[in-house]
Amino acid sequence: MPIYTDHPIVGTWRLLSFTNADTATGAVIHPLGEKPNAIVIYSADGYAATIFTSAGRIVPIAAQASDEEAIKLYRSMIAFAGRYHLDRDRLIYHPEISWNEMWNGTTQERLFDITADRLHVESLPSMNPSSGAKTVFSLVWERAR
Repeated sequence: MPIYTDHPIVGTWRLLSFTNADTATGAVIHPLGEKPNAIVIYSADGYAATIFTSAGRIVPIAAQASDEEAIKLYRSMIAFAGRYHLDRDRLIYHPEISWNEMWNGTTQERLFDITADRLHVESLPSMNPSSGAKTVFSLVWERAR
């Protein structure tokens, strides 16, 4: 895998926005609410790790979440880690571990652009498993300080 010592993607980024747009209708939703929490870390040696959570998640009543609480917590997050590589304007992930076992061992390709301290990431059009519509999600990140 390539080494990205001098690439501007290397470092820690905080999420500013996460939207999902229907390619046919243009309708836009916020999959984890309007103010989700997320951090992504890109290392120079080609590893990435990220976690997303919805704003306003409910704290479980006890240290061990009930089944109902655990379901709500699982459905209000996204997390994975593994290798990544860059190919011009393409950011390609290879998740090795994730909150969704279906992602492990897959290849996930995104478009990206970095302007100053902003990282813009966009998915390729794909079928949304929840709605069945073809959608594109967009992420805007700000370099963490």
